Amino acid sequence: MATEIISHDWNMPVPNDFLRDHSYSEGKSRAVTYDGPDKIWLQIGADGTEKYGPLTEDDMADGRPIPADVTQMFEVDCTEYPLICQLRGPVIDEKEETREVDDDIPHPDCPDMTAQGYRQFKYNRHLFIEDLYDASTVKVVDGVPTIHAFTVQEKMLGRPNDLTWDDIRSHRNTQLAQTDGQIAEDMPEDMKNTWKTYRQKLRDLPTELEAAGVSPNIAYYMFPDQPYYTAPPADPEPPADATADWAPPSSGVIGN
Repeated sequence: MATEIISHDWNMPVPNDFLRDHSYSEGKSRAVTYDGPDKIWLQIGADGTEKYGPLTEDDMADGRPIPADVTQMFEVDCTEYPLICQLRGPVIDEKEETREVDDDIPHPDCPDMTAQGYRQFKYNRHLFIEDLYDASTVKVVDGVPTIHAFTVQEKMLGRPNDLTWDDIRSHRNTQLAQTDGQIAEDMPEDMKNTWKTYRQKLRDLPTELEAAGVSPNIAYYMFPDQPYYTAPPADPEPPADATADWAPPSSGVIGN
């Protein structure tokens, strides 16, 4: 029997307050339409976790061997568990929501200190499933497919714990070390002053932001922009189901 494609409207649970309170006690949700197979099969190991990508009915019928570490082919009804299928199933790209949504807002805990030379942390308020749920954590527990919802720290920082001011100072020191050789004696005076101002902002950042009541987690996103930096060309837009979710800056995670 060929794979049947369905269109199913469902309500995706969203946290009480994105990047502030990732509990779901208020029962918030937003409308989503799943377009894809009516069912998928998860390749589950003895520990209950997903070992390989999901299969469709066509895949199941083609006679492929079951991997040795897969102990169960778990059938998921996509009308009953649309969250799992939306995140893991082969959705129909052409029917997916566009990710090109320009709806950035400042984080409520980030003051506007742009006049002092510090960035304001913003994020897109239009939340997609990849922003909230970790696709690598699918697990079958007591016959029910489950998935882990990101904590604030995991989504914001890529780590389980909050940052400390020592972390911010360490990151600041790294930024200073990376720009130690940027000022040359023979460069124009205005360029010298630009670099000096930038480096002074780095030195002042922990003290100024802490005095303004900023948390270390937010401060990580407020580092001043490096002078004369040009961003590399953007990569071509990937398919809708492969678009990267919101992630921490490319400078990486500070510690663990």
